Amino acid sequence: MNTKEFNTYEDKEQFVQGVFSNIAKHYDLMNTVLSFGQDYFWRKFAVKEMNIGPYQHVLDVACGTCVFTKEALRQEPTLTVEALDFNVEMLDQGRARMERADLLDQVNLVHGDAMALPYADNTFDAAMSGFAMRNVPDIKQVLSEMQRVVKPGGKVVVLELAKPSAFGFKQLYNFYFSYILPIIGKLSKDNSSYAWLPESLRRYPHQSEILEIWKSLGYEQATYHELTGGIVAVHEGVVPETTTNK
Repeated sequence: MNTKEFNTYEDKEQFVQGVFSNIAKHYDLMNTVLSFGQDYFWRKFAVKEMNIGPYQHVLDVACGTCVFTKEALRQEPTLTVEALDFNVEMLDQGRARMERADLLDQVNLVHGDAMALPYADNTFDAAMSGFAMRNVPDIKQVLSEMQRVVKPGGKVVVLELAKPSAFGFKQLYNFYFSYILPIIGKLSKDNSSYAWLPESLRRYPHQSEILEIWKSLGYEQATYHELTGGIVAVHEGVVPETTTNK
């Protein structure tokens, strides 16, 4: 597989925009197939880790097709959610999902940049993001922005693919991404988009390295949970009363 190189943040953003525009209509099906149906349970766990309460205001960063948003509203039906994404096609799919579920009155969909969230400090009770950090130009900047807009004491939770270390899972994972996924991409006639998935994971730091970024930003109680043998990791932290490492 050819390695895609980016000279600037803007280069990566433009490339990722194209990837998600291409796969928006079948993104959810792709996630379910690629995760062997485990993606629902991963999101369920991640939302529970936010410890959200009744009538709170939650931010879903890089919301995509709003599956994370829908799960949050399933767990706490009184929530209001700000669902932000930089890709219009993905937002359109998210809007359709919210409309079908009759949840549009509780969800505000916003076309915006995770690197520069269009909200004032201390706006939200909690924030979440699912399967987005591999695609952003600067992980630390996004986590800093999420920290900025969440009230002190609120939780930030991020679900992302990881690098499994459990014996058996690691070998199966590598085989799947190296041999099976390229075949799926060729069958779908969208090989470049599918090729980006293993490539983005290859570039993404190990979950223990990601945790160090959280700690460097001053998140309290920063930790992570490996799920399904470490195929994914859920990172979380509490926004401190004061932040000094932005």
